[in-house]
Amino acid sequence: MGKGNTMAKSGFVTITVEMAKQWLEKNDHNRKVTIARVNRYAEDIKNNMWLANGESIIISESGKLLDGQHRLLAVVEAGLEIEALVVTGIPDVQDGVDTFGTINSENRSNADVLTIEGIKDNPADVVKYIRTVEAFNQKALKQKPSGIPYKNHEIIEMAKSANIEEIQEVITRSRVLHGRCNAISKPAWILLAALEHKIPRFNKFLEELAECNIDKDGSPVSALLRRFENDPGLFRSVKMVWISVFKAFHFYENGTEIKNLKTNLGMEIEYPTGYREYNAD
Repeated sequence: MGKGNTMAKSGFVTITVEMAKQWLEKNDHNRKVTIARVNRYAEDIKNNMWLANGESIIISESGKLLDGQHRLLAVVEAGLEIEALVVTGIPDVQDGVDTFGTINSENRSNADVLTIEGIKDNPADVVKYIRTVEAFNQKALKQKPSGIPYKNHEIIEMAKSANIEEIQEVITRSRVLHGRCNAISKPAWILLAALEHKIPRFNKFLEELAECNIDKDGSPVSALLRRFENDPGLFRSVKMVWISVFKAFHFYENGTEIKNLKTNLGMEIEYPTGYREYNAD
């Protein structure tokens, strides 16, 4: 990072409702508002419990609100002014890094920072895609349901290097599939849809899975669906989900008929073979 901007100024200011509204107009790239947080702050203001504790409202040199949206929204909600430390003149970009993305980053989710970076369509699902696909690539699907956890700066770099249009297509496809068969969770469908054109015969497997037919004799897909139906708690173990799904696909791609799908946590995940880069054809 750079050494900062000598033109930055700070001081305690009486923030009126009108000032709060004006600053909020330059709030187009902030994170999603938590209404409960705004209401809590507003109640503190109304009850004369708001303290000027040194936390600052930060305004960039171009006038953008970098930090403080919940406090300013609370001022508007309460209809009362507050005293707060205000810092102005902070560079929008320092050493090529967006300053906004570095402020209070521990309070921002991966989806928050992607929104800040301009990925405003389905940011939470974009995160699920990145996390689960990378978990698949690294053979680490037994981790968290949403895949490998990444720090905010890591998820930004991964999103920048990804094909966002392709990811959005996968997200849309996963929603269609989930609408047809909700026996599979939304995050799981995102990964399955991401793999659809990367593994031979996987598209046909998903189409049959989306039929949600548990009564097809000898079908590994029906056996998988019955496995989920008979054990609703299966999704509590991420590893068990993928053991079951990929074991069913293993039988499917080999043309093996089965009556029941027998899986347990002692098994290893049978990652599909023949994985290839995305090909629209």
